[in-house]
Amino acid sequence: MTMRIVDIQTFRRDFKLANPSVVAYESLDIAPNVIVRVTTEDGRVGWGAAAPDRHVTGETVEGVERTIDEKLKPVLLGLDASRIEMIWARMVEAAPAEPTAVAGVDIALYDLLGQAANLPLCRLLGHARDEIVTSVTLSIEETGASVERALDFKSRGFRALKIKCGIDPDEDVARVRAVRAAVGDEMRISLDANQGYEARQTLRVIEALCDCRIAFVEQPVAAGDIEAMREVCARSPVPVMADESVLGASDVLTTPAPLVNLKLMKTGGITGALKANSVAEARGIGVMVGCMDESRISMAAAAHLALALHNVVYADLDGHLDVIEDVASGGLAIVDGMVRVGNAVGLGAICTPA
Repeated sequence: MTMRIVDIQTFRRDFKLANPSVVAYESLDIAPNVIVRVTTEDGRVGWGAAAPDRHVTGETVEGVERTIDEKLKPVLLGLDASRIEMIWARMVEAAPAEPTAVAGVDIALYDLLGQAANLPLCRLLGHARDEIVTSVTLSIEETGASVERALDFKSRGFRALKIKCGIDPDEDVARVRAVRAAVGDEMRISLDANQGYEARQTLRVIEALCDCRIAFVEQPVAAGDIEAMREVCARSPVPVMADESVLGASDVLTTPAPLVNLKLMKTGGITGALKANSVAEARGIGVMVGCMDESRISMAAAAHLALALHNVVYADLDGHLDVIEDVASGGLAIVDGMVRVGNAVGLGAICTPA
């Protein structure tokens, strides 16, 4: 059955965050998102969302909205929404350096596909598992506040912490050690420097935390410094994960890291993530499905992807937890630190953007 696209609409939403997001390169208390609604001739509506980060892809919320309205919509009107591979290629051709804009539309198309098949999206994509552990993030803040927040997360059943760092290595070491002492040995802890360290600093921090059971360290050095990343990967006793240095499949092909963080906003949505994951799997690279600060719409898409693919070994799917007054409900649930998606068709997210 053909699902001809008859309309694509965008709605900008600047979500307030319950807790500021503080990383090595910025501090945010607002998360701008673009909500995307794709309508087909048979009356179906698919929802997508785009959450740009200019430090990662160079996109802004104004640019994403303009790209979807002016570049993508004219190309896609009249096409069959189920022909996602063809549509994705056309979107990338129209906006080759704007993966977040492409992601917003691509997610909506998969929502439509799941609805048409009358299945949750994860079942269409492979359904490797029913649930997965998600990490929950500790932003950069003073040690006492980090410990208090970590204990709160533990009391709520979370099993994995991602600790942001990258500004002051000595303070980072002290904070991580304090958090580990507070939460005990059972919680998984990973570090994310968001490009804040040099290679030598990274190795010094890892050495200082050798008894803290760090699962992996994410993007410790500048995204463009491939030699520094190669040095850290070769010398670190802790696995290294590439994030900002890996946007899509071509970057996965060349990264020296044994782990990569695939975010739908970097890869151009689910279609691009599937391509990047295939390259990672062929190279023996483990994948984490990650996120920005996002609406439940795109977070649901990421959750379905994480549950669908066997090569996904980690998940970081907490991007909606601090969003105040989201436009969507449902889509995914986190129970005792485990992400699940339920049996609703498509993304399973109920959206009311008005």
